[in-house]
Amino acid sequence: MPGDEVFVGRRQVLPAQRGAARPPAKPGERIAIIAATDTALKIRDKLEGQFGSTAEVVGIYDDRLGRRTEAAEVLPIEGSVTDLLAYAREHELDHVILALPTSARQRVDYYLDRLRALPVQVTIVPDADDVGLEDGKVRWVAGERLVVLMDRPISRLGIAIKRAMDVLIASAALLVAAPFLLLAAIAITLETKGGVLFRQERIGFNNRPFTVLKLRTMAADAAGQDGSAQAVRGDPRVTRVGAFLRRTSIDELPQLVNVLDGSMSLVGPRPQAVNMRIGDRRYAEAVAEYVVRHKVRPGLTGWAQINGTRAGIYTLEQAARAVELDLHYVQNWSLWLDIRILFRTFGMVVTGRDAF
Repeated sequence: MPGDEVFVGRRQVLPAQRGAARPPAKPGERIAIIAATDTALKIRDKLEGQFGSTAEVVGIYDDRLGRRTEAAEVLPIEGSVTDLLAYAREHELDHVILALPTSARQRVDYYLDRLRALPVQVTIVPDADDVGLEDGKVRWVAGERLVVLMDRPISRLGIAIKRAMDVLIASAALLVAAPFLLLAAIAITLETKGGVLFRQERIGFNNRPFTVLKLRTMAADAAGQDGSAQAVRGDPRVTRVGAFLRRTSIDELPQLVNVLDGSMSLVGPRPQAVNMRIGDRRYAEAVAEYVVRHKVRPGLTGWAQINGTRAGIYTLEQAARAVELDLHYVQNWSLWLDIRILFRTFGMVVTGRDAF
């Protein structure tokens, strides 16, 4: 895959994007520091002392809370890395600095493993002999040279462009789809009792749960609609109207509302039900890298869907392949890739390929 691969210890982390060198502190950047060390104290003091800087240190976090160093006595420690993960899921966070030497490989690997699902940049203060690194792996903050270990999959500008495209296309598509949605609602109401919309809790951006919207295609009292029992071809729970809506993908159109409210994007990894299972295990537990797919917003369609997973994910091998495809998208995002996926999805919807 494109980009420079960074190795810490024996662990390969996500590519640090070329051109990652940045100004000393980005306007409004929210930074967390891990490890209550002298380096953390120095970086915190420099950031807070920068004249006119709007960068904010949201806290110092350390899993070794019982180890009282001189720096730890001075620094206000917010909690452990678990507390940081909880904070990041409720608040905006841009950057995590590991205030550790790169020679502390075991601790660095531990923190990278814990942070891998967060959509943030992760950097580390290099050892004195770590010189000569390429520009694409380095940035400067408060006069400190930092090595980029993991970068955000989409830059701030990319996020803004992607969001603008989502809003424009979803708004237009919803207007065009309105008559079809009305007819579908009437047909659902005439055939079976129950609501027109189907709501299900799924996992979204930054591992946050949200409610996905679909047209109801199964009997209202059908079992397994919490995601624990996936639909299969010829599924007896699916109504006649529902079968048509699923073949034509009309049942997915209410998710345009999810796109407009920001819980989804037009393109991204498909959100899976919280209770979705692969065999006797939850999907999130069956595939180790599953959580990394949540570094971007989930999508109406995605790279995995146009590469064979639209027909269903029922085995561990299929689940692992789907996650591999999702991570390819996360690590290689571009506006052109989104456009390419949208066009290929349109072709699949028109032909009804893999839909049931």
